[in-house]
Amino acid sequence: MFIWGFRLFAHPWGGFLTGLAVLCLLCVITGDFTSHLARRLNRKVYGKYRDEMVRQHNLSVEALKHSDKEAYKAVNRQAHEAFGKYFFSQAGAFTLSIWPLPFAMAWLDIRFGGIALTLPFAVPGIGDSVFYPFFFFPIYIAVRISYGKIMRRFPFYRRILDWSKHGNETQMVPFMDLLKPSTGATPGKLEEDERPSGGPDDTPRK
Repeated sequence: MFIWGFRLFAHPWGGFLTGLAVLCLLCVITGDFTSHLARRLNRKVYGKYRDEMVRQHNLSVEALKHSDKEAYKAVNRQAHEAFGKYFFSQAGAFTLSIWPLPFAMAWLDIRFGGIALTLPFAVPGIGDSVFYPFFFFPIYIAVRISYGKIMRRFPFYRRILDWSKHGNETQMVPFMDLLKPSTGATPGKLEEDERPSGGPDDTPRK
């Protein structure tokens, strides 16, 4: 079932590299489907973690805006706890996207394990012969990155992303917003219509 990709080209290197690329693509597609399915089934839990993380973070930024150190410490502690829950939940979902890898490597080890592949040139620190993982991991990373960029161009895949999305549309307020100048009145200065009566401009006439 998996060897056919290695037989697409008669040239040894062409067939070997193409077969690895096909095998990596199968791993990426299977893992991606599994990950999206898990995100869909657990979207309520993931959404709860994500929304709580965003809410606590935004509250901590708001506390900094008002220079409330005690409130910032309290809210920031809760924000870290919420971030931990969301981070590990997403780490679990990511792990589901790479579960086919050990099975693919087990199959490759049956076929190519212990077989030294002679390179057309020597690689510093490695030599002129390597084993299949030398090619498998770089090809897998390249296929995974290319797959993500290409698939997002298709409407049906964007619908899958929306299908597995979790949480509301609220975004995290960046800390850089604290450096932006406020649009209100300058502190310590009052507008003309806010000047108290009895000031220099309102001296009672005799």
